[in-house]
Amino acid sequence: MIDLDLLVNIVEKAGEEAMRFHGDLSKTDIEIKSDDTPVTKADFAAHKLIISLLETHFPEIPRLSEESSQDVFDKRLYFDRYFLIDPIDGTKEFIKISGEFTVNIAYIEGHQVIAGVVGLPAKNEVFFGTRKESFVKRDAEILKLPLEPFDKRCLRVVSSKSHPNKETDQYILNLRNKFEKVESLQFGSSLKICKVAEGVADLNPRLGGTSEWDIAAAHAVLLGAGGNILEIESGKEVLYNKESLLNPHYEARRKELLGFNFIKS
Repeated sequence: MIDLDLLVNIVEKAGEEAMRFHGDLSKTDIEIKSDDTPVTKADFAAHKLIISLLETHFPEIPRLSEESSQDVFDKRLYFDRYFLIDPIDGTKEFIKISGEFTVNIAYIEGHQVIAGVVGLPAKNEVFFGTRKESFVKRDAEILKLPLEPFDKRCLRVVSSKSHPNKETDQYILNLRNKFEKVESLQFGSSLKICKVAEGVADLNPRLGGTSEWDIAAAHAVLLGAGGNILEIESGKEVLYNKESLLNPHYEARRKELLGFNFIKS
């Protein structure tokens, strides 16, 4: 099994590296990629540090990052296990200095996520877990997830702060027509899924474009808290290292909602 404490340490160090740039970006530090998303010097700095540390401590395990070179992407379908990395998820939140950006490392075997670490460096928090259990580290305190119980009187739905779309808005509107009380929350980055694992939210629907590295680490955290990320169309667990790295539309659900059919309810 992967040394999760070591992964936590790597994420914390990468978070410290990213924070060197937080609030000190000029326009020359921000580039727009081919998919129309921003990338900054902080993304590349965190990427470089994570790759270096993983190569040192886990030399036998391949590494795929959002910022990897094309040759790594060309080889990744042959990986039977690997680290999947998003050095900074929520770059828009990073640029806005909202503090809701995350540093993400997931460990994948086959097509399933096995373990993951999500750092929230601006808040000094780290979520981490395996398919069996997960925790949040706040300052020096480590707490087992979920922290908050399920309240069946109110469905708490969390959506993207920086990437709203009509499909997700309509999905939430449909829930309001079916449930007596629906509370809408908004967070940035993979923090949304971590908030479901924590119990602050119950459901995170995503009906927009995301990539595997955006959700893998948080997926492991949610699994350890008893929840899961399910494809909306099939109801099956979201998988990784597919032919396409794009995720299907999905729902991140806490444990108590795993058997619930939102479409037919």
